[in-house]
Amino acid sequence: MCQQERIGRHRFESLSYKVIAACIDVQRQLGIHCKETDYQRALEIALPKYGVRFEREVVVPITYDGMIVTDRRVDFVCWDEQDRLLLETKAERMIRPSDIKQCLLFVTKSQEKLCLLINFGQKPLRPRRFVNTKAHLPR
Repeated sequence: MCQQERIGRHRFESLSYKVIAACIDVQRQLGIHCKETDYQRALEIALPKYGVRFEREVVVPITYDGMIVTDRRVDFVCWDEQDRLLLETKAERMIRPSDIKQCLLFVTKSQEKLCLLINFGQKPLRPRRFVNTKAHLPR
């Protein structure tokens, strides 16, 4: 068995490619100098063109001992007929360590399999993928 067959592909790859394609389309049309909310509004138009359904500003509860102590909001939850993922957007010159921590918090606390971090302020677009390996385990 070759390495590719043994590892296999994640089910969410097809969806992540569609979301990234929509993001590239948005950046191509808007450029790199808009505000984060401008890119998010454009994504609301672009995502359906790529067959991606979504919900904006979804609450991710943060718990301690099973009790909700606070919550955060992820920019988008995206899905298609096969899978779903989280999408966090930025419009900065560089991704900061706090942006990475935020995505890791989202993907683990939401129990989702994938969080994409897209920074529209950089060209070319360099999507970051954060995979929750615990979400792949059978429950």
